[in-house]
Amino acid sequence: MSNSNVSKRREIKKKSWRAFTLIELLTSLSVLAVLVTMGFPSIEESIRNNRMSAQNNEMLSMFYYARSEAIRRNTSVSVSVSPTSEGWDAIVQDPSNEADIDGCVPGQLRCTSKTQVNLVVGVATLTFNNRGYIRGMDDAWTAETMYLQHENCQGLRQRRRIDVSPTGRINSCDLPCNSVEACTL
Repeated sequence: MSNSNVSKRREIKKKSWRAFTLIELLTSLSVLAVLVTMGFPSIEESIRNNRMSAQNNEMLSMFYYARSEAIRRNTSVSVSVSPTSEGWDAIVQDPSNEADIDGCVPGQLRCTSKTQVNLVVGVATLTFNNRGYIRGMDDAWTAETMYLQHENCQGLRQRRRIDVSPTGRINSCDLPCNSVEACTL
């Protein structure tokens, strides 16, 4: 074998064994750390937004359920919503007081307890009649409004307004923190 062939093989072997240097590795890790640090706040905001959406949907489902039960049973059904130290509770009462649902007190058709999202302003009890309409506490045909807000509200979508019209129509919208704007259709 000639010396030129041997030296070519050594050059090929040297190139194939080449790896990252310590400086290249540290540089790529520092770039990765900067990207993760910049992305973390947006991940936290996404988690808060998702929690708000989930709890808003849970509140809406309690109202829809109570309304449909009132129409189905041809009698009035009430939803009691109350703030707690950690969030909010909601209960759909059984008009016949005979329901025995797992996780709920006897006489409740449905119950839920949520944390990290607060019931800021709202009615204590909402009653749907046999036609799905609501009447206020003073027996007047008035719309009811309530607000849910994340305990660490910092974004444009971490507050929800829930409107229930006298005819039982339920509407919800996203709001910036501490806003009391009306929902737009």
